[in-house]
Amino acid sequence: MRRRFRLRLPRVIWFRWSRAHQHSFHHKSDDTREPLQKPFRPFLPRRFPWTSLVLYASVLGMGSAVFFGIPAQRGKALPVSGHVGIPAKRSWLSLVLKDWHATPATFLNWIDSGLPLAKLSTQRSSSFQVHARSLVMTALADISGVELTSLQKILQIEIPSLAMVPPAQIVKTPASARPTHHNSARLSVNPSLPGDKGRVWAELGTRPVVGIYQTHSREAFWPVLPKHSSAAYSTDWSKTVVQVGWWLTQDLHNVGIPVVQSRVDNMSHGLLASYSESYDTAKNLLKWYPSVHIILDIHRSNKPLNETTGVVRGTKTARILLVVGSNKLLPNPYAQQNFHLATHIVHELRKISPAILQGHGIEKVPYRYNQQLAPGDLFIEIGGVNNTLTQERRAAKDLAQAIGQVVKHHQYP
Repeated sequence: MRRRFRLRLPRVIWFRWSRAHQHSFHHKSDDTREPLQKPFRPFLPRRFPWTSLVLYASVLGMGSAVFFGIPAQRGKALPVSGHVGIPAKRSWLSLVLKDWHATPATFLNWIDSGLPLAKLSTQRSSSFQVHARSLVMTALADISGVELTSLQKILQIEIPSLAMVPPAQIVKTPASARPTHHNSARLSVNPSLPGDKGRVWAELGTRPVVGIYQTHSREAFWPVLPKHSSAAYSTDWSKTVVQVGWWLTQDLHNVGIPVVQSRVDNMSHGLLASYSESYDTAKNLLKWYPSVHIILDIHRSNKPLNETTGVVRGTKTARILLVVGSNKLLPNPYAQQNFHLATHIVHELRKISPAILQGHGIEKVPYRYNQQLAPGDLFIEIGGVNNTLTQERRAAKDLAQAIGQVVKHHQYP
């Protein structure tokens, strides 16, 4: 008698097992059973899972295709505070989708199930352009809670006062109104600027000898700001150092010195970018007005009122401090010449009144403050954040008198 049984083995996704073969037994007369052959080892044929492999490869392949959209940007520097990884050039994948007449949204919804960060990284861009660095930065931002592509927000963690500075206001200028030549820029007008019919580049006299600009153009003064103001910055130029610079421009012209004042807003992209913007402003000033020998960057101090105010001729007046950069940290070929010019101006200010100077009148610092541009380049603080505009006005007039004497005696580079 033969007995049949079936050997059942489990099925898995990668292998398919064959059915077990039949086993035969021979019965002897003494009722003992003896196998007629050796136990059978089932043959297990393998069938390669092509369907699964194709599906997995498609998902991974399309996910990897995202990273083909990284265009080369050799020779170009990304801005410090710009968004890292979103190139201006259209990605390879966006061009392929256009040829397929497919919508990026549909594709993103599908691939997001396999690569969740891919969809997060594209929320910042209006077009479908994914960059490897964007994925990494988005993930780090989600973990840290800080937008790591913004240098200002990173520094705010250590310097909370930076949060008090009002955000940059980007003003869109129509293409037809944008200057196409530097002469157009020199003749541009902003009605909110003080004096000279609102010209951004106010030129009094011919062949200017003195050039004035303001790196921190929005620095204002507490006594003239609204009580609810959170920071001493303003775009009402009549309450800022731009107004102080205009008073100095007028006073220099009144003592016979031709002068030009740049009223370019060098804080249009925020506080951290101001020196980068003013560097371009100062270069343009020297380029457009080659007759300039003395270039002044006007500021106000953040020091207490008792340090920034003195009594000159019986009247409270904002004090003056000349800041001279060195070449200790970065090259500054004009550090010594700038220092000599500062000593001549301070000497003349002492004749007016020693009380008009903060400390000894000159502060040497290891930084350059763009003073590497010219041999007669100075950083001047007139008063402080707590001074009134009347006190600032008096100081500007006395400073113009001192500079007038220096120019008269040709004590400048």
